[in-house]
Amino acid sequence: METVKDLIQEISGGLSQKSASRKDEIRVMGAMLSDPTYTVSIYGKNGPEGEYCPCEDFRGMCSSVISTVARVSTAEAQAMMDDYQVKKSEAGSMVNMSKEFINTYLATGRKINLGGRVDSDISLKQKDVPATTRTYPQKVGVNEDGSPRYAKNPTTIPAHKSIRVHAPCPSWVK
Repeated sequence: METVKDLIQEISGGLSQKSASRKDEIRVMGAMLSDPTYTVSIYGKNGPEGEYCPCEDFRGMCSSVISTVARVSTAEAQAMMDDYQVKKSEAGSMVNMSKEFINTYLATGRKINLGGRVDSDISLKQKDVPATTRTYPQKVGVNEDGSPRYAKNPTTIPAHKSIRVHAPCPSWVK
């Protein structure tokens, strides 16, 4: 089993570019849901408020489902989940659900707080970006001296949605 901390070090240590990686998203999600040693500190206005372990939360949710559907005791369902290792396909489904939850919830117009962590307190909010017209240089020929000639070409950027990030310095860091 890969631990989350080792995986984060491996990925960030071998990073040559910061583009998105579906493979790494799935690996990190799988590790988060399978690694019982990975916890994060939750912070509030006055500092640390508790710990959160994604693996414990996931196993608790799954054991509840097993207990309800299979009509077995909660203790038996928890025992089934104790050493469970999340498969790649399940981790991929959780990544997809997480992303869609954020997109769907932001469509309500409400802000989503990602929660206070040791050095961050980040919130997201969807915003409407109105249609605009911008000018871009476009090569239209060559000057007599051989240098390229450019003209300003207006382009319309249609209205679209964007996400505003609100990330002030947390009160517990100040």
